[in-house]
Amino acid sequence: MRTLNYFKSIYSGEDALRKHLLLFSITGILTLLINNILSGITGNILTEQLTVQPSSVSEYLIDIVFAGLLWFHIFGYEYKFLNNIMNDGEITLPEFDSEVFLTFCKMIPIFILWQIYFFVLTFFTGVYTFATNDLVYYFLAGTFMLFITPFVFMIYVKFAKDFEYTKNVLSPRALIKIIDKGLVDVVIWSIKLGAFALIPAAFMVGYMDWAINIESQIPRLIAYLAGLCIGAYIFMIFKLIYGLGIANIIKEKNL
Repeated sequence: MRTLNYFKSIYSGEDALRKHLLLFSITGILTLLINNILSGITGNILTEQLTVQPSSVSEYLIDIVFAGLLWFHIFGYEYKFLNNIMNDGEITLPEFDSEVFLTFCKMIPIFILWQIYFFVLTFFTGVYTFATNDLVYYFLAGTFMLFITPFVFMIYVKFAKDFEYTKNVLSPRALIKIIDKGLVDVVIWSIKLGAFALIPAAFMVGYMDWAINIESQIPRLIAYLAGLCIGAYIFMIFKLIYGLGIANIIKEKNL
């Protein structure tokens, strides 16, 4: 099965263990920093016993800065991986290097552009909803945006091949061609990977339920934070696998 082969490829290749440990470490640190930031904002995470609040404003700002830098690198890492796949490279985890941040910088303009399209749709739908006092239009717009999200992601993946600004990635009309030719394949691929995701999802639900019910405070906190890190790593792996499948659909359908 192709999906299993994707996972096999991700966990093979030169220095696979080292790369996965590095990916786990970076996603884990980012997750802990985000947990600290949310703790500082809300005062607790789930329960007071699971709170890891920054001890000062300076620590809170440091957490924000480092979380931002790590998120930039994770974002760039994903599209460095997809750039390699789109150019028929080997299916393996890339290195975390200076190219990762450079890839992030290349992707930001196209990402911002499509977020502007989303904002414009949301804004005018909101205005029309307010004018007509009928929430159905806002719900329809929300449903539409949810529906097209995988296809907008396909545009990001197309752009990641050569980072060239063409009408095939800049124009909203590009979505029509992508949806027309790739709808069935994207839906099938999403369902297949979603079915695979049920296994780790069930594991994480069971693990977190066990962790938050540990009676001793420190072991509970350690188990809970470890679960967050493991969950973030699993999510990242599935995101890379999903992007890999999308990249292959784009190439097979010549989108």
